[in-house]
Amino acid sequence: MMVGDNMKILLISDIHGNLEALEAVLALERWERIYCMGDLVDYGPSSRECVELIKEKAVAVRGNHDNAVAFDVDCGCGYELKDLSQEVRLHTRNEMDRESLEYLAGLPLHVSANDSLLTHAALDDMFAYLKPDTPESAFRIFSGHPENVVILGHTHIPMDRVIGDKRYVNPGSLGQPRDGDWRGSYAYFDDDELFFERIEYDIELTLDKMGQKGYPQRAKRILKAGKAVP
Repeated sequence: MMVGDNMKILLISDIHGNLEALEAVLALERWERIYCMGDLVDYGPSSRECVELIKEKAVAVRGNHDNAVAFDVDCGCGYELKDLSQEVRLHTRNEMDRESLEYLAGLPLHVSANDSLLTHAALDDMFAYLKPDTPESAFRIFSGHPENVVILGHTHIPMDRVIGDKRYVNPGSLGQPRDGDWRGSYAYFDDDELFFERIEYDIELTLDKMGQKGYPQRAKRILKAGKAVP
């Protein structure tokens, strides 16, 4: 399963407007390629700035929150976070400029790159959660594609799973982890070897920005906890 092609390729997803986490991982080293599996925006206070960086530096696909912000539609979130997502989306849309909205709207749903298929979730459903314990039958949607590696996001949970002749990789969420660890989650290929890492960033600055912009207290609690909390 050749992917890296003797390059360092950064894999990130679900940034969710967290500029401090994004800048921290970009500053680690000179990444030769950067793949972003969507959800650049929402929840965090710097969605427009994150869009500008990803537009400049990465190959990206559209996530459900990108879609919701771009077209002012429902994000398809689960009931646990639906009310919160609707509230923070008002902040996000107010902060975006026309160019950023057009960029989000124009993002493809999937991209083929270096024998990898980049997508946010299932190819036919940007709201479908493909987790480490999801039944193998749910991954059959990818069987008709020639790429050996499928790189996705959406669940906010890291994954490295082989089903049949394909490897499924999720770097976890860079800006909104959901596994109880607030540090940004990412992965990278180096000489075709895959590594998963966590990175600390200035979370207090992110929280301060959220406070200044009037974000809900629950959004701040979730960021600090690294998981969905009341």
